[in-house]
This record gives sequence, structure tokens and C-alpha cells, in this order.
Amino acid sequence: MLTGPGLSLASGIRRQKSTPWAIMLFIGYWLMFAAELSMIRFHKGVDGKWVASTVGQPEVWLGLLAFGVTVFSFLATVGFIVSLLRERRQLTSWLWQYDELTGNDVLHIVAWLHVFQTGVLLLYGFLLEGTFFSIGTIGGILESAIFQLFLLILIPLWFRGRLGEIGVRRPVRLGQMLLMLAALFLLIALVMDAVVTNPIADWFGLSLSSEREQQIEKEIVQAKETDILAALTSLVVIGILVPIAEEILFRGVIQTYLVQRIGPLLGIFLSSLWFGLLHMDLALFAPLFVIGLLLGFVRHRYQSIWGAVLLHALNNMTGVLYYFQ
Repeated sequence: MLTGPGLSLASGIRRQKSTPWAIMLFIGYWLMFAAELSMIRFHKGVDGKWVASTVGQPEVWLGLLAFGVTVFSFLATVGFIVSLLRERRQLTSWLWQYDELTGNDVLHIVAWLHVFQTGVLLLYGFLLEGTFFSIGTIGGILESAIFQLFLLILIPLWFRGRLGEIGVRRPVRLGQMLLMLAALFLLIALVMDAVVTNPIADWFGLSLSSEREQQIEKEIVQAKETDILAALTSLVVIGILVPIAEEILFRGVIQTYLVQRIGPLLGIFLSSLWFGLLHMDLALFAPLFVIGLLLGFVRHRYQSIWGAVLLHALNNMTGVLYYFQ
């Protein structure tokens, strides 16, 4: 939980019946986050570099820990939802008020993220043997982006009537922003690998083989081979919807709050760190973190998330079109 001078989430939190449950879910989110990171293992590849991969069968202690966190999270989820239902009359005015972003907003958004995370874990870990839809189909593409699609529902609903507080507004200095985006896109496309990705990987002897990128490539290639509608769906979902969802969360909610509380430098740094780690891709963590910093700079400099969304979308679309080849 974020603590320290000027960084406590307790600052600005109105006590609601749901708040203690939201705090429990906030803690559960980070416990689950730590458990997922602890399932990453390193082994030497054929080229002698370290390859990061997720274990299929975790150690007994880790499995018990994950099970304990899941039970804890499920009970907290029940309490959280019941308390929100009991508050439903007060909740309407509380949700739709035209206040600035507060610690209560961040606390409850992360709580909802963990509610969703717990539901997905229970569904796919205990009830289903696989996925609902085949890889490469329209349903499969939407299913693979279910977290981002959830964000596209949750955050606009939560901030209804005050989306401007999280940067959903027209950018200032629009012409200058577009020139900056063009420069940053070229920087990412032409310089990132030579300056960030490869040197850091070489420094740590780390292979750039990425399970996440391989899965994304497999989904895109399969979508292209399925039919034109599946291919277009992959372009729209990965190239447009995913960037919007991730930007309203990280540069909209998280960065905005952190910048308000602790200033732009540390606020952008911490939100970018969270952004990079969330992808669970240690092979490509360095470029993800740096891209997060650039996106954070654009959002803060031009007082809107739309510049960051556009840069993020250009980067993702370039990747999709590359895999189409």
C-alpha cells in the first residue's frame, strides 16, 4: 500500500461502508501481483542468455499462498459488493459528484480491478479447462483483451460527469503536441532498441524472448489467417481499444493522482513503473517502462490523455501491421 509523506491513499478518502473492504482488496491486489511476479523463473537459453518464463506448476508454498490470497480476495469481494449495494442510495450522489480526483477514487478503482482479477482467476483457474473462444477468432481476440474492455466500462462509469479530472479533455497546444508525438514515435521506432532494449538486455545477459509478445503474435497471425473481420478486430482491439483503456487507467487515474500528491517527476516515474510491471514481461520491461515515461510526459505536458492514447495507439498498430507481414 502506498504510504509516506504526501503519498498516503488515506488522504482525501471519505469513509464509506465500502472503504474498509476496498482497502482489503487494494492489499489483495498487490499480494496477487507479487504472487504472479514470483512465478517467473529464469533459465539459460541456447545462446547462454537468461530466458524469463512463467512456471506452469508453481511450488507448493506458492500455490498455497495464491490460494490463500484468492480466498481472502473472494471474501473481501463479497463484503465490498454487499456494502456498495447497501450504500446504493448514497452512492448515486457520491459517484456522480463533480469533485477532483481523490485517494478514494484510486482506492476503489484498484479494488474493482482486484474484484475482476479474482473473478477471472476463479473462472479460468477452477471452472473452465480452457478459454471460451478459439485463438484468432473475433471472440478469442475480445476474450484476450477482457481486462482492457473491463476498464473501458469501469472508469468512464466511475468518473461519469468528471472525466476531465483524469485528462479526458482537449489537449493544450495541439499543434505542438502533434509534432512532439511524431518525434517520440520516431524515437520509439528507430532508436529504442539500440539505446534502451538491447543495451540493458546485454548488460543483464537477458534474452529478449518474450512469452507475452509470442502470444500476441500468435493471436494476430491466427486472426489474419481466419478471415478479414478477425484481422480487423485484432487491429481495432489491440491498436485502439487497448491503448485507450490502459491510458485512462495509468495516465488518467493513477498518474493524475500521484502527480497531485507527490509532483510530476515521481508521479510519472511510479505510474510508469506500475505500467511496465503490469505487463508481466521482464524481457521487455525496460522499453515498456521508458515508453510509459514518454506517455506520462505527453499526458502531463499537454494536460490531456489523448496525446498519450494516440502515441500508444500508433505504437500498437505498428506492431499489429508488422505481425500481419
